[in-house]
Amino acid sequence: MSDPLILALDTSTSTASLALFDGTTVLSETTWLAGREHSTRLLLEVDVALERVGRKIEELTGMAVARGPGSFTGVRVAVSVAKGLAGAMGIPAWGASTLDVVALAAAPSMLPVRAVLEAGRGRYGTALYVDGHAVEQAHLVTVEDLITSVSDPTLVTGEMQPELRGRLAALPQVRLAPVAASARRAGFLAELGWRMAKSGDPGDPRLLDAIYLT
Repeated sequence: MSDPLILALDTSTSTASLALFDGTTVLSETTWLAGREHSTRLLLEVDVALERVGRKIEELTGMAVARGPGSFTGVRVAVSVAKGLAGAMGIPAWGASTLDVVALAAAPSMLPVRAVLEAGRGRYGTALYVDGHAVEQAHLVTVEDLITSVSDPTLVTGEMQPELRGRLAALPQVRLAPVAASARRAGFLAELGWRMAKSGDPGDPRLLDAIYLT
């Protein structure tokens, strides 16, 4: 059996990230501000990552992809690439909520974790996590909704505009994760995919679909 080599792809928002993971180590990870250039850069960055670690795309044994929520176009890029590559190569592809990726990066936390990401038009996608598990459905909120929802001591992490970070930082009940710690990193997505693989999830790429919030 081939040694594991998982490619993780996340293009949920204007920030994109990809990683290579062998089941124990993040071999390569790249996160960049993609804007609206996900489709033109993603496969180029995959080639760079594989070359960096001396591996070939034929060696991939699985894929992990962020399913959203996020921007409509952005989410579709990674999901489409993952479905196409995995289907053509006959390898599994596991999908994970983008908010689950954000929350995993904050673990372990003694406080509840509110994961946040930009969803466009001044809105944010968010969900609350306790001990690493979501305790509410992902949903869309305005800035005002998000601020008023944090009434108890909570760690807030994820993509936020500077104005929102400033307003949250002024609240005594909010512990705000540092900007660098709030960035979405595909290494965490790869680990989620690996956990699914170990749990027996077959990772059928035909069943991959995007998560959109309305």
